[in-house]
Amino acid sequence: MGKKVMGLLLFVLLCGVIYFMIDAISTRETVKKDQETSKEPIKQENLAKDQTNLQSSFVKWLGVSSEEVLAEFGEPERIDKSSYGYDWWVYPKEGQYFQLGIKDDTVVTSVTYDQDLNESLKIGESYNRLNQEYAFQNEFPLKDGMFSFELTVKDLSERPLIALNDQWSAQLYFDTFTDKLSAIRAIRNDILLMLQPYQLNYRGELPQGPILTEEDWREINEGSEQQIYEMTNNIRASHDIDKLKKHKEAATVAFGHSKDMNQNNYFSHHSQNGNGVGERLRLGNVPFVRAGENIAAQYIDATAAIHGWLNSEGHRASLLDKRYTHIGVGVDQLYYTQNFLSLP
Repeated sequence: MGKKVMGLLLFVLLCGVIYFMIDAISTRETVKKDQETSKEPIKQENLAKDQTNLQSSFVKWLGVSSEEVLAEFGEPERIDKSSYGYDWWVYPKEGQYFQLGIKDDTVVTSVTYDQDLNESLKIGESYNRLNQEYAFQNEFPLKDGMFSFELTVKDLSERPLIALNDQWSAQLYFDTFTDKLSAIRAIRNDILLMLQPYQLNYRGELPQGPILTEEDWREINEGSEQQIYEMTNNIRASHDIDKLKKHKEAATVAFGHSKDMNQNNYFSHHSQNGNGVGERLRLGNVPFVRAGENIAAQYIDATAAIHGWLNSEGHRASLLDKRYTHIGVGVDQLYYTQNFLSLP
């Protein structure tokens, strides 16, 4: 009798253990299935949310009409001609510098230093965080692979390229000394192909820019000079450094050096006769206690040139030097010169 009872108890215990194991396995499988079925909708929801934020903030004024721009931002302070067929509508407000490229009454590109205009891509964000979010790549194909930009290591560190949607991209300009986002250029892809800011491999025909007259270039140069002046002061203000005042005679000297380099196909702080910035300023009857010079060549426009200087140690030192009080800017096509001064 005792043996029968013990056998029965062992049988019941064994059944209980087997049931517990089956139940435990079933529970783990249920949890796993719940995770698998819930994981994808959450991911899609987050992605949709991110896209909504991007669309509702940063890119909301891309591709809109000039009438809509006027309704949202008012009249620009001025309109600068570019060498790429669009005009820059410039809004150089204190701490909110931005400009919109208008072609055929439509926004085709933009540049912003404004911390308040965009929610998803914020000025001042770290390189690492944005790289994690957007996964910067050294190859950037467009139009089903017919066109592909190749970014160098330097390109990736200073101005990586990301897709906003099928028709628009954005260059993210970083200050490599702080690893923070300094400015954003949004650009329609056909305009991007015309600018060619990176090495490009392609099949087919490239979009062509307009044929420019001497008068066109005069207007473009003047607009670029003003943009560089304003961007320089915007960058200085972001570092709590006093703004620079314009110096007309120094600007004339700076333009003369840019034009000389362009016409004679050289790139140097020294003119072909050996004169440096000090000699050029003295010949231009510009008095100074201290002077410095930044030069650049073959950048696509003022925004690209100013960030080239910002990410070069020596040029950056001039941009952010607290001792300078005045500046003269001279641009001749794709040659750029800044003359910095401390006056007597």
